[in-house]
Amino acid sequence: MDDASTGDLWSSDGALSDTVEVETHPSFDGVSEDLEEVQPPSDIESTDVAVTDLLLPPEPPINLKTKRSLVWIDPAVLECGLACILSKISPDGHGGRLIDAWFTRFATTFHSERLGPKQLLDAYFSGPAQDWNLDDLPFKVTAIHNRIDLMDSGHCGELRISLASMDPILKPFHLIFVFQQSSDETGCKSVASDWASLSELEADAFHAKANTLLDQSISFETFLVAETVEFIVAPWEWRQWFVEPSDGAMPWSLENRPLFQTVDTARLNKPGAERDEFLDWVSSHADSLDARTQLIPEKFRAMSVRVNQGVPWIPLDLTGVGKDILENHPTLRQNIEIVGCPGCHTADAEFVQTLPDSSFSEFYKKELEAREGFMKAVMADETPVRPFGPLQDNPILTP
Repeated sequence: MDDASTGDLWSSDGALSDTVEVETHPSFDGVSEDLEEVQPPSDIESTDVAVTDLLLPPEPPINLKTKRSLVWIDPAVLECGLACILSKISPDGHGGRLIDAWFTRFATTFHSERLGPKQLLDAYFSGPAQDWNLDDLPFKVTAIHNRIDLMDSGHCGELRISLASMDPILKPFHLIFVFQQSSDETGCKSVASDWASLSELEADAFHAKANTLLDQSISFETFLVAETVEFIVAPWEWRQWFVEPSDGAMPWSLENRPLFQTVDTARLNKPGAERDEFLDWVSSHADSLDARTQLIPEKFRAMSVRVNQGVPWIPLDLTGVGKDILENHPTLRQNIEIVGCPGCHTADAEFVQTLPDSSFSEFYKKELEAREGFMKAVMADETPVRPFGPLQDNPILTP
């Protein structure tokens, strides 16, 4: 989920543009701007810059600290929990009716019926949802993630908040709320620099600045998508939930829509017209799919994906793609799979990247190293390459 991204996705995902339909939400359609080229002065003596200024050494680079500039696990900046987040994005400023409709929807979608989330609410609340004390919900913020690596021409990536159920029985159940980081009109250099500057602050100053950034970032206007991965009842299941207009008590609700970049292996492995169309599409886009730069059309994506723990990986069947294409792209199948939620979360991780104790999978540790390099490149006015899926070099692929 952390890399099958949604705003990118996330998407990660300027690629979520085709999924957010509420007018007040930010668009993911990239906006190309014609930038006027700045010409250097032809004669240095004709400028107002002092020669002594030109001789000053450059400022030393910031020594980025992962847990200050890329991911936060400090309890002092994890205080805005599920109740806080829901109050900031909900139309009624509370969130009880929103989460009631959302968790109930798990059990009524046509493709999957999961009772666990609704059972969790029933275990903690009764009476009208608008009267619930949402601070009683058993969710803990596990981390806050800087996803500037998902930037594009229209925005500066995402801020993500991951949470985990701490109920002794109704778990594992993980949530991620994804918020867009606005464009800064500097190619995201100033946003990257702001995050980098957190590495240089003492603890109290860091807490103050981080909480200010959070307060500015969490709102309905910046909210993009909620992601869930749960195993209250087997098997594991991934879903993504988007804002859609509603005729109910609330003007909008969260609806389950196709997972970003996640092919529906079970459906596309079955013989028929859909499979034939998919194989033709793969053959036409093999180069970009293998490079992980190709957006996968929604019609080939899964509404949700289930994975049984301890069961061997079920591969996407590319039989029917030309032999020469497969020989020239020996990891084509794996590169299609790794950009999706289940591939990214099981190839080198145990289903989740950030655990309830705020520790990280080995995969995620390598991702953080790659994101540090990405952010440094942005601050250096470079244009780093960002494929779909893992950012790290040579990630472990699906079997």
